[in-house]
Amino acid sequence: LADTALKTANSGYLTRRLVDVAQDLVVTEDDCGTHDGILMTPVIEGGDVKEPLRERVLGRVTAEDILVPGTADILIPRNALLSEKWCDELEANSVDNVKVRSVVSCETDFGVCAKCYGRDLARGHIINRGEAVGVIAAQSIGEPGTQLTMRTFHIGGAASRAAAESSIQVRNK
Repeated sequence: LADTALKTANSGYLTRRLVDVAQDLVVTEDDCGTHDGILMTPVIEGGDVKEPLRERVLGRVTAEDILVPGTADILIPRNALLSEKWCDELEANSVDNVKVRSVVSCETDFGVCAKCYGRDLARGHIINRGEAVGVIAAQSIGEPGTQLTMRTFHIGGAASRAAAESSIQVRNK
């Protein structure tokens, strides 16, 4: 028990340090106007798709027009927030890569712009100005560290539910 308490203090300290570093990262404007971004493709390992393109780009903003493969027709315009509907269009047209805007390539002088950040996962729309996204990121990194220390996990989703179900053991008395 004492060992767990010490480890929890260490992971809490990590979270505190992350928050100290990232607390000034705030959404300061709606659009920085950049054309830069990151080219997203599905994650494939050993021939198996580990993470489809849809999951990687959902909630991001396009950095350039996405064309229908093999044509010059615009499927999704630049600066569009990729919603579930747009991701359905990507799959239906077999688009294999998408250039999305990123906080890493944001050209805002102080903080980050809303278009480079993308969707507010809590509310389902583009992030609002003034949102403290640095603190959100720091907590998102720090909390799993604490969970690993405590050996309790709260990650949600179908994969974690399957993992939890597979570890249930029935014991007869």
